[in-house]
Amino acid sequence: MKDNIASFSLVVNGTDYAATIIKRLNALSLEEKLEDGADTLSFTLANHDGRLAPIKRGVYATLALGWKQGAEVSSGLISKGRFLVDEVVKEGDPAVVRVRARSADLTGAYRKRRDAGWKRTTLGRVISDVAKANGLEARVHADLARIPVASIEQAAKSDMAFVRDLGKRHDAVATVKDGKLLFLPIGKGESATGKPLPALKLIRRQVSRWSATEADREDHDGAEAQWHDRKAARRKTVKHGKAGNPRRIQRSFSNEAEAKEAARAEASRAARGKFTFTCDLALGDPAYAPNLKVTLVGWDSQIDATTWLITSATHTLDATGGYVTALEMESLG
Repeated sequence: MKDNIASFSLVVNGTDYAATIIKRLNALSLEEKLEDGADTLSFTLANHDGRLAPIKRGVYATLALGWKQGAEVSSGLISKGRFLVDEVVKEGDPAVVRVRARSADLTGAYRKRRDAGWKRTTLGRVISDVAKANGLEARVHADLARIPVASIEQAAKSDMAFVRDLGKRHDAVATVKDGKLLFLPIGKGESATGKPLPALKLIRRQVSRWSATEADREDHDGAEAQWHDRKAARRKTVKHGKAGNPRRIQRSFSNEAEAKEAARAEASRAARGKFTFTCDLALGDPAYAPNLKVTLVGWDSQIDATTWLITSATHTLDATGGYVTALEMESLG
């Protein structure tokens, strides 16, 4: 029987470091989040002899994870995208080099505050303009791209914060991956181009540790939002869902269409996360990533009957060739 041996590819500034550093690797970790601005790659390398080739800030690294061999795993690598190195720390003893890289440039223009505004356009155009200003390619799901925008202001706010706010307003993934600004519905099960995302199955024997929690929170069955009707000179309310106990959005909107979209997004958010599930995979799997749906098999009737959505995936390799994945999930609907 073949031993399970993890593998990876790490190309930094055009140089394949994997072959060079695999004997020096102390640890490598990739943290992927559903609603964060960027994924984070970090790795620690031994440099006891001082002969490690320098890795500098501002260069790009591309990562792929997987398994070299094993009786219980599928061999091969899965690409996890491109990352910009934004921190290099040398320390000791023993001498090591710690490197951190992110899927978005969090030290450049994407983090700088600026003023901008749009009128009589679409959400897709707004996202595309922000992407272009940062040298990124916009990937916006059609359902979101066509949403009309009467007027919106980006007042003294960074592009990253602005896009993140838009993601919360429309209950969308709003993140940068591999040079692309992604904006797509949370939990819809489709990519930005509308293609179905893979649905995953996780069997209990694949898990080494797990925890399921029923959230202690108010149970909403919809949402409502207010908008200002100038002709009637008063506020009006729109609702989405059953709305017997709606979650109320505090801010007021300038027109009915924006209020309806806000209520829809908030109702979708309220329906998620009534249950949470965390677990560690005994054998890591790079196929598990945020915004993918998972079916759990082998727990109990409640857990197995729930459709789960990955909100966080942390992939970790160590010096022994071991590879594990930690997942955080929330219930859908």
